[in-house]
Amino acid sequence: MYDVIIVGARCAGAATALLLARRGVRVLLVDRAVFPSDAVSTHLLHPTGVARLRSWGLLDPLLAGGCPPIDTISFRAGEDLVLRGAPYACDGIAVSLAPRRTVLDAMLVEAAGAAGAEVREGASFQRVVWEDGRVVGAEFGGRSAFVERAALVVGADGRHSAVARQVGARVIRDAGTFGCQFYGYWQGLPDVGTQIFIGGGQAVLAYPTHGGDHLVLVGWPHARFAEAKQDIDRHFLAAVAASAPGVAEYLTADARSGPISGSGDLGNYIRESAGPGWVLVGDAATAKDPVTAQGIGDAFAQAQSVADRLPAALAAGPQAVDVATAAHAADRERDSATAFETTLTFAMGGNSAALLPVLRKIESRPDLISMFYGIYAGQVTMEEFVAAVG
Repeated sequence: MYDVIIVGARCAGAATALLLARRGVRVLLVDRAVFPSDAVSTHLLHPTGVARLRSWGLLDPLLAGGCPPIDTISFRAGEDLVLRGAPYACDGIAVSLAPRRTVLDAMLVEAAGAAGAEVREGASFQRVVWEDGRVVGAEFGGRSAFVERAALVVGADGRHSAVARQVGARVIRDAGTFGCQFYGYWQGLPDVGTQIFIGGGQAVLAYPTHGGDHLVLVGWPHARFAEAKQDIDRHFLAAVAASAPGVAEYLTADARSGPISGSGDLGNYIRESAGPGWVLVGDAATAKDPVTAQGIGDAFAQAQSVADRLPAALAAGPQAVDVATAAHAADRERDSATAFETTLTFAMGGNSAALLPVLRKIESRPDLISMFYGIYAGQVTMEEFVAAVG
């Protein structure tokens, strides 16, 4: 029997497994994928998430593996207004990262295994096991079916969480879907940090990732999804050419490193996230539009929160475990409420016209430009930023 079974071994699940295993918790980490394995993602990790990787001892290995630090962001807010500054610092770190998920997820899984977690790949979750109204384990299929028992089952299996369905976790906030995004990789772009181009009903981003590639991303309102996916190459390249011609000139067929990927499944929601013998983390618990690129950082924060509470609770018994997971869920909802609402505003295209006069005031203020980027990272509220600008 394990202390904890974690279903899903990407950023939320693998990080939770790593932190718990380091505290001596007996962890089983299971995923249907075999790593390295890719996932649709913005890739971006704000300084808050970078700081967590450093605290976990994983930042240096990620950098050594060829993930370039990003110390500059340029944001075209208008035809004649480009804001250039550094990411908003956290614990002395003022760089962002955009790791390939094939690298980041595999690194986290490997680190969890090295810390003592048992990792089983290629196993698909089937159902939770109930006993006297409490989840006491999970059943898996795949290459070989098995059932394991644990004091707690953690659902870290993404937006369409099967664990959430099995335990009957209610959606307590469904704020809708507003955007869609597609991205690809190209070689040869100049390394000038993160470039963001907003306007014309779309957003174009470009930033460096592993292997000398740049990820180039296009975001549209969700109403464009059905049309765009019918001929995604044509629509994607046309969007980059219209919004970022300086980027578009590098997007040649010879420089392309793979197909364009993306999703229109970008709902904004909060689920009931804890119950008797179970807890949800990452996108299984709550998800926001990727316009603010907070997903990986949120997953790391939730992993840390669960890992800080759970070891002592496991030693005290089932009731203490439930109290700990309920406290984690309540604190997460409280601490992330402002970032959730801000992300919704950005996703719906709000504040654009109202913000332009404010942004013009900070054109020559690198400190306030970084503070503005802190809004996207969930570190600064819009009210704090506007008050600082004056």
